[in-house]
Amino acid sequence: MDRRYFDPIETAPRSEIDRVQEERLIEQVGHVYERSPLIRREWDKAGVTPNDIRSISDFKRLAPFIEKATIQNFRAETGDPMGGVLAGPLSEVALYGTSSGTTGDPTLFAESWTARGEMIFTARDIWETGLRPGDHLIDVQMVIRSIGRLYFLDMGATPIFFHHDASDVPRLIQACLKYRPSWMFHISSPLIYALERLEAETKVDLRDVFSSFKGVIYGGEPMGRHNKELMKRWGVPVFEFTSLGDCGTAWECQARDGFHAWEDLVVFEVVDPETGDPVPSGGRGEMVCTALVDKVDPLIRFRSGDLVRWTNEPCACGRTHARYWPLGRAGDELIVDGRSVMPADVWSAVESVPETASGLFQIIRPQREVSELKLRVGYDGAPDMADLARRVADAVEKNTGLRPSVELMPNTEIVKFGPPHKIPRTAKQ
Repeated sequence: MDRRYFDPIETAPRSEIDRVQEERLIEQVGHVYERSPLIRREWDKAGVTPNDIRSISDFKRLAPFIEKATIQNFRAETGDPMGGVLAGPLSEVALYGTSSGTTGDPTLFAESWTARGEMIFTARDIWETGLRPGDHLIDVQMVIRSIGRLYFLDMGATPIFFHHDASDVPRLIQACLKYRPSWMFHISSPLIYALERLEAETKVDLRDVFSSFKGVIYGGEPMGRHNKELMKRWGVPVFEFTSLGDCGTAWECQARDGFHAWEDLVVFEVVDPETGDPVPSGGRGEMVCTALVDKVDPLIRFRSGDLVRWTNEPCACGRTHARYWPLGRAGDELIVDGRSVMPADVWSAVESVPETASGLFQIIRPQREVSELKLRVGYDGAPDMADLARRVADAVEKNTGLRPSVELMPNTEIVKFGPPHKIPRTAKQ
């Protein structure tokens, strides 16, 4: 029988989640303090040792935060490419991967073959979004973090591999029609744009192409309104996933009401970005994560820079762990003549103009505070450029109250500004 949940911990009562989390945390801080030079240095500076941590509340009260700059500075000072976070012998490292480098400095991750709990994906998320033993799946490959894909094989599914490249989309469509796969990891804004172009040029029936799918996973950045409308029109059963503070990933469930943070695998916190004080359920703040089962390169109280809204209320799907909704990155905020602008403030305006409806744009952000809002915006077709720039500027001004200068370029060119699966929404130039 096809069970509803993959792991009983998904629906465990709060008392059981707290018990497992605290037990794993106390063991983890001892392991990491002894082996991670970065964590030992930061804890020694704060006057904290693992013996001081007897509970989750002790940890949240005493353990110092680290952030990306902490790791970068350690790397620059010592020459350690892992930034001091490696907490196991090199013999246990199976491969190194990186983050996508959206902020300009990719984070290096070490991964192990043997400990499935350390992987960036979890079998419970894959199960929830539809993959089952015996299924065929489309696996779109990128050179970032890939060892988690072993879960696909563990589950007894058969992957069909493709490059994350627009030129591979026709072959991907042929495979979908031939093998009728049930699941795909993963689709992105650039691939959706490529599918939209192919549909317009060839009249391929994308509803038929996706008719066999139970789950198509989307990630890399929030999905804009235009892409959501395309997914609905094509009948794609899409599920989004996002980063869990570089300690893993968090996925939507069947209810599609927030991203699930597995608290038996991660200590999930939301804090005030200015004070570091905890933000209660229902509030907004910066996500902070601590890896509980990663023994290779665990992050401890890592300030992600991701702004989220969160809740610890049970989900309609029956799961009882925390959920959150991304709001943006603190580092993406731009101050224009004293007024705050985030990518979300621009996104819907760009999508409202037909020629730029794909929502491919960047905010030019040479520093946090500027005197003028400058945008780079992708377009389709052969429009009157001056007229299009004016209409985009009108739409953005209506949303933000700021009149931007607009640099236009074809969508086929602007997608080249980022890693394969997304476009950085801010750029220095």
